[in-house]
Formats: sequence, C-alpha cells, structure tokens
Amino acid sequence: MRNLLLLAGLAAVSTLAQAQTEKGQGIWTGNLSVEYSSQKNDITPNTYRSHSIQSGLALNRGAFFKDNWLIGVGVSAGLNANRSSRAYLNQREKDKTTELSTGLNGYIRRYWGRDRWRVFLGGGLTLNYNTINHEGENVQSPDGNSFTASPIFQVGANYYLTDRIGLEASTNTGSYPFSLSGVGVGLVILTGVNSSSSAESYEAPQTAKGRWIVGGGFSFITTGGRDNQPGAQEERSNTFTISPSIGWFVQKNLLLGVSVPLGLSSSDDGSAFVYGINPYVKKYISDNRLRPYVSGDLLYAATRNKSSVNDTKTTNHQAGVAVGAGLAYLLGERFIVEATLGSVYFNKQFYPENSDYKSWNGGLSATLQPGFTINYVFD
Repeated sequence: MRNLLLLAGLAAVSTLAQAQTEKGQGIWTGNLSVEYSSQKNDITPNTYRSHSIQSGLALNRGAFFKDNWLIGVGVSAGLNANRSSRAYLNQREKDKTTELSTGLNGYIRRYWGRDRWRVFLGGGLTLNYNTINHEGENVQSPDGNSFTASPIFQVGANYYLTDRIGLEASTNTGSYPFSLSGVGVGLVILTGVNSSSSAESYEAPQTAKGRWIVGGGFSFITTGGRDNQPGAQEERSNTFTISPSIGWFVQKNLLLGVSVPLGLSSSDDGSAFVYGINPYVKKYISDNRLRPYVSGDLLYAATRNKSSVNDTKTTNHQAGVAVGAGLAYLLGERFIVEATLGSVYFNKQFYPENSDYKSWNGGLSATLQPGFTINYVFD
C-alpha cells in the first residue's frame, strides 16, 4: 500500500502527457547479483574452510506490437555453489553442492490510461528447470532436478517519470480464481521510435547548499515457542534495531552524512548489542527532478555477545566499504525518494585474538527492481 501511495504522490507533481504505449515502443527491466563469501576456522586439531558463491540474472523485454498491447519475454538464471573441507587429525573430508536454476516466461499485456499513468492486465506462461548436485565423501543428500510449467496472470500500474524511465507496481499469481498477495515496485527502461529523452528541468531546493536531510528505519521482532512436552517452558527471543541517519549538503548536489546502526537482541541463551557508524558521501548529477547519483560508504560495526549458558562475553567487529549508484526523485520541496540500482561492496569480520575464525564477503549487484527510501529535507 505504501508503494502505491508513493506512485500517487509522484503523479500529483506533473501532468505532462506522454504516449509511451504506442506501437513501436518497448520496455526493459531486470537485475543481476553476485556474492562471494569465505569462512575459515583453524582450531587444532579441527579445521574448517568454506567458500560459496550466489549469483542470479533476470532480464525482461517487452514490445508494443500495436497501441496499448505489449508482448514480452523474460529469461532468468541462478547459480548457488558451496565448497567446504573439514580436517580432523589425519582425516580430510570435502563436500561440494551446486544448484542451478533457469526460467523462461512469455506474456501479453493490455494497457489503459492517459498522461503519465497506465494500468494493465496480462497473462502468459512460465517455465522453470532446477537441478541440484552433491559431491563428497559423506554426502547423504540426493541429487535432483525439477521442471514446472504454470500460467501467470498480471495486474499493475505504470507511472512515467520521463520519456525513458518509468515506475511499475505489479503483482502476479499463478492460479485462478485470482489469489494476489504483495505488490512489487520497480523501474522500467523505455525504448522506441517515439522516445525523445526529454527531462523536466527543476531548480531543486532539496539539494541546495546548507540544507539538511534525515532518514532511517527501525524494526522490532519477537518470537516464542514451547516444546510439545509436559512441563516445557516457553522460549522467547526479542530483536530491536534502529538506524537513524543525517546528512548536510556542503555544496549544491554534494551530500556528506552519517548513519548510526544500533541493535539489541535477547533470548534465554543470552543477549547481543550491536553498535556502529556508517559515514557516507553522495553526489547528485544533473538539475532535473529525476537525477542519478553516485555514493561511497564506509562501515564499522561491533557486536557484544553475552552468554547466559556459560557466563562468557565476546566482542566481534566488522568493517566494510561500498560504492553505489542510483536514481533520486525530488518529490515536492521537502522529500527525496531514492533507489539504489547498483553497488560493489566488501566486508570483513574481525574476531577476538584467541579465535582462529576468519570470515569475509564481497559482491556486486545491479537491479531495476530496487527498494525505495524516502528522506526528509529541512533548512
């Protein structure tokens, strides 16, 4: 619901008419992600090493074969691979798991609307093939594969920010009668003979020198459970996180800021307190209402663990760096709506000196289906 309200708010700021669903137009959307992680534990006489990679790619292409009628096709592929080795005294074990998933879908949509708005209904067919393979000395899990074919029904809305970029909110179902749950919001790239790449020039008060920006988020989760045995007591865990942020425009379109992540969790086994600092710099490009940006982030976080089982305390540290790029939409005169479209990151964990455990991870991602954040700007 919040995503749909965001689309409605964007529609209120302009009524420029665009014909983005005419014959000859087209759309692109998709995402890419790759993450690699490594773990090492050398506690003599036991050693353990693990390397894993998770990757995914999805592309969707649509073309209007007549006014307000679009035919599209999508392809997807994913690879998850994990390799691990264990050594105990003179014995060594190696395991390898590889999971591959592929998908293909085709669909047709019918659009209705005017100006910057469109709503659509669509349907098609989706095919998926998955395989999983295990190798190793003590592998007990079976190899397997699966193939599925199912219909897909779509309903959604588009709001066109420019002649080249639009927002799409949609939901899908594979059953009839319809059973819809959840709305996804993403970006679509528009192509075609009628696109002119025009942009709305806007002298933005949000990114003027001397202005401040605030944002952040919080969450609280509590879970409980009890063994199905006489006299068993309930076990409950609680987790609270908050990450306020503030920034200052040191000059027009150049923002320096800091975020402070904090977290507290507790259970019958103990508690953990997380604190950190995340300074960042962000550069907005162009003077349009919709403008790209590039950013750089540094991250430091510490986790203090306290065990109520053996009354021990440990502190682990984490440091990281990230470079990203995205799009920002200047909503009204007080809000900035942002979506990170791509990032490259690296994180390393640091454990106590008496620990032989080592861990790090890094990766890259690019997507046209990002999460959106809303920040408030004040003088």
